[in-house]
Amino acid sequence: MAILPTTKWFSRRLASLSSHPLRVCVVGSGPAGFYTAEKMLKAHQGAEVDIVDRLPTPFGLVRSGVAPDHPETKIVANQYSRVAQNDRFFYFGNVSLGSAISLSELRELYHVVVLAYGAESDRALRIPGEDLAGIYSARQFVWWYNGHPDCRSLNPDLQSTDTAVILGQGNVALDVARILLRPLPELATTDIADHAFAALKESSIRKVYLVGRRGPVQAACTAKELRELLGIKDLYVNLKKADLLKSPLDEVSFIFV
Repeated sequence: MAILPTTKWFSRRLASLSSHPLRVCVVGSGPAGFYTAEKMLKAHQGAEVDIVDRLPTPFGLVRSGVAPDHPETKIVANQYSRVAQNDRFFYFGNVSLGSAISLSELRELYHVVVLAYGAESDRALRIPGEDLAGIYSARQFVWWYNGHPDCRSLNPDLQSTDTAVILGQGNVALDVARILLRPLPELATTDIADHAFAALKESSIRKVYLVGRRGPVQAACTAKELRELLGIKDLYVNLKKADLLKSPLDEVSFIFV
């Protein structure tokens, strides 16, 4: 992967204006960005593709969103690395769209500009108490234990109570619950951020509630994620039998989902 200083970006770009028939800039180095780059390089043999990202390191959610105990999911980064080895590919980190360079400037330098960055902020629920201390969005907490620089100093309070409440029943909710409850020797073998592992070593959390609008039957998590949670040693999962009953409406919903 060619990683060039931002100061050399414009000189290299301007020097190649006439040497390549198609110049493509992809903003965002996550899966969407790398898949776009891969397809463009394959479809246009003369094209040159640059990926720019505000972070110094690539791969987006593969690096900062996938749970540290899911290394098999992160293997896809190997495919992105192969894309980055192409001589017509360049990666520029520490480049923020809107401050380091504007969209209009990118459009002057490239034939095609693809905006492939994801959401970097949270949607406010606009409910009383959501700004109280000790309340974190899933994005913040996941970025924290994955070492994302934006949430390196989040410092969640894991010692003043033995109970955590997670709003949601999808895969991310189960990821967070699993990281909070997984035995430390198992976490130690993952690539969890050092600061997060140190905080979890001192954690008092022993009980986690998953709160959803509907019951576990309608939960959005996958069977794989649920099996992982159920497989944690010495973990007791409390489910009410009544909540596992499916209605005819549930059966119809499953058919059309």
